Amino acid sequence: MEQHLEWIHCLADHEFYDAPDRMRDHGSRFEPADRPAPQGWQRGESNLWVGLEPEAGGAPRQGWKIHVSVTLDDAPGCLNLVWDYCVANGLGFKFLRSADAVVVLNSKYAGRGSSGKLVTLYPRDDATFEKTITDLSALLAGMPGPYVLGDLRIGDGPLYVRYGAFATMWCRGENDEPVLAIEDADGELVPDRRGPVFRVPPWVQVPQFLEPHLAARQGSAPIDFPYRVEEALHFSNAGGVYLARNAAGEQVVLREARPYAGLDRNHEDAVARLRREHRTLTRLAGLDCVPAVYDYRIVQGHHFLVQEYIEGPTLLRAVQTRGPALFPGTAPETIEADLTEFRGWVVDALDQVAAALDAIHARGIRFGDLHPSNVLLGPGGRVVLIDFEFAAELGDDRPPGLGAPGFAAPAGLTGAAIDEFALDCLRVFPFMMLTPLLDRATAKAGTLVAEAVTMGMPPEFGAALLRRHAVPEGLDEAARRFAGPDPSWPRIRDSIVAGIHAAATPERDDRLFPGSPAQLGSGGFDLSYGAAGVLFALHRVGAPIPPEYVRWTSRAVERTQPRPSLGLYNGPHGVAAVLETIGRHEEALAALEVARRFDRLPTSDTLAAGRAGRALNLLHFARVTGDDTLLGEGLRIAADLGRLVATGAAVLPGHGLLRGPSGAALLFIRAYEQTGEDRYLDWARQAIEQDLDIGQTRDDGSFQLADGSRHLPYLDGGSGGVALILHEYQRHRDDTDVWHLLPRIRLACSTPMVYQSGLFTGRAGFIAVLARLGCDEDRDAITQHVRRLGWHALLRGGDLVFPGDQLLRLSLDLATGSAGVLLALRAAFEGATGFLPYLERG
Repeated sequence: MEQHLEWIHCLADHEFYDAPDRMRDHGSRFEPADRPAPQGWQRGESNLWVGLEPEAGGAPRQGWKIHVSVTLDDAPGCLNLVWDYCVANGLGFKFLRSADAVVVLNSKYAGRGSSGKLVTLYPRDDATFEKTITDLSALLAGMPGPYVLGDLRIGDGPLYVRYGAFATMWCRGENDEPVLAIEDADGELVPDRRGPVFRVPPWVQVPQFLEPHLAARQGSAPIDFPYRVEEALHFSNAGGVYLARNAAGEQVVLREARPYAGLDRNHEDAVARLRREHRTLTRLAGLDCVPAVYDYRIVQGHHFLVQEYIEGPTLLRAVQTRGPALFPGTAPETIEADLTEFRGWVVDALDQVAAALDAIHARGIRFGDLHPSNVLLGPGGRVVLIDFEFAAELGDDRPPGLGAPGFAAPAGLTGAAIDEFALDCLRVFPFMMLTPLLDRATAKAGTLVAEAVTMGMPPEFGAALLRRHAVPEGLDEAARRFAGPDPSWPRIRDSIVAGIHAAATPERDDRLFPGSPAQLGSGGFDLSYGAAGVLFALHRVGAPIPPEYVRWTSRAVERTQPRPSLGLYNGPHGVAAVLETIGRHEEALAALEVARRFDRLPTSDTLAAGRAGRALNLLHFARVTGDDTLLGEGLRIAADLGRLVATGAAVLPGHGLLRGPSGAALLFIRAYEQTGEDRYLDWARQAIEQDLDIGQTRDDGSFQLADGSRHLPYLDGGSGGVALILHEYQRHRDDTDVWHLLPRIRLACSTPMVYQSGLFTGRAGFIAVLARLGCDEDRDAITQHVRRLGWHALLRGGDLVFPGDQLLRLSLDLATGSAGVLLALRAAFEGATGFLPYLERG
């Protein structure tokens, strides 16, 4: 299954996302990581790195930095050599603190732009830079290591260099989030790009001593490689997967492995796994259920396995496009026929998967990585298993080096039982795609199986899964709280609130409530992912807010560091709005003062992080305080943004409510209500149309925004959020030529199968949107969504909690977790729909 960036935030805690530097790696710490700083030096530790620099300072803000990359075995000796050299020469440096940290940051799904680096050195000037390269090249000669993508390699040794920032500086990135920056020739902050290809900023002169190394990189000899790459199918830190053609013009697949890179939990690198895959497929030759092997080549140190190309979708993609539960517009008279057809197709495909496993096991091989993305549905109904890098002998007791969430076997299973467990999960998946929840609570097996049967799954498909987990068929306790004709809102509400309080961590400085990884490193106070969103939800449902929560949030805002795009949903503006909402006026004004310090920084024009959200907040506080300065500034931004929207020049990195034109439309509507000037409604109409223009009416009759091949019905980035603004606009103008799209958007928000439960991109968002639109005919859809929240609901200490991003860990925040679910349920049960600040006129 597709891996996500969230995995690195799953290392420190088995319940919640957390910073990777909190992982328990004490047993693998390198000796220098606990060594006191030498006299005259400062020592610090952050984000898995230990840093040392001379107290005298002197390092510039940016320049040429040196990276050292060696294998795990050579790391302790390398660190001792580098430590001694840097201390003797007064050279600032940082290094990874432990062997576990090395494995994490050089793993298969680590970031390719930063992987492989054990040590980073910061030369003071070009002379020091050249001397350090010369000295360390001799000192560390003969130590192999992973290639540092994006850097220039020095000779054939473990040293790599790139030009970049030494100090932490920020500017606005393309996706509206702050990114690390460097200064250009004019002193302006621009992104410090850390891609997989070496590039020198155009204003930087390459030192002369680097020219031979640059020439060696650019002038390599012709490569004897009779394959022409046509398309990259997948990238990871381990290497790429490519669609190519051989010399005869036939399509083949190239699987690449980078030496010493892509480590797994068994500390094997990508090359070791690719060699295993080659041996395994060679041994399985002749089976129709595996791709044929054509070639194995080593080119410039990279290993390539050349294998048969099977045209067809993965099982994951096929389920996503064929599953009836994914499409809300199916007519009642055809739903049973659709389910019957779907069931027949799934049963046939999974019978072939089972037969494939039997054939592989008969040759003494354990597959080890069965999940929907590793099953290809080829021409003529052929089912093929792919990606054998974690295959092993049936008698091998070691667990696979990696495992897909929801399909990885529990500890203790070996041999064929590992594949059989994954097959049991795979049989449920096409009918109930929430199998990663089994990693959070085995009790969910009963719920998933019971609900999958109602979706058409043959009952026998779930029997083995229930036996393995020793769980009876039927709803688990958390799901039962949402079942029945009349679930108890007070009981659900109080349980979610209790779950929030039980998981709060006011003793920590970096976060108050565990939530999305997006809150980590940003202060932990914001509206989307931090404390402000949770306080907002608690207040809306009438729950008491302990004073220490308010104190924590206010102190966190005071510590805010300057970053661009600090707006309503990701900055102090949102905190000010929430503190005012909960009646903490003085604290709100203090947060607004902090927010105003950063309003001069470059920003987008969005509701979430840019000027639209800031201006909304200013208009609100102008009404609260009677401050004409705030009013004037808010209206000035609104008018300026309106002119930009009218000409298509607004800085909007996405679409929909939070990152697209519809967020600006909300500002225009509020400005109209403040001034009565029709131009604001004209701009609102134009902004809404810009979002609707990228929407599509699908075959099922639903209207959704389209982002490439994806169709998005969600509150964030999708048609659901646009509908909220269209509804607000319609209160002032009866434009029937856009109003007619609302029923189609409501239909999109009625889909039965929703992967996530959160407010921004999940089931809670559908509940909130439908409740706000207030159509009587949607009551049944809302009721069904509430019941199906039980599919996602989990218990922690007896209290209700909900999974966050990708279902990998729990979350309490507004965007992805319990706080957002709480507000959506309030809308469903009470008809109270103020689930986002300023969404309704105050």
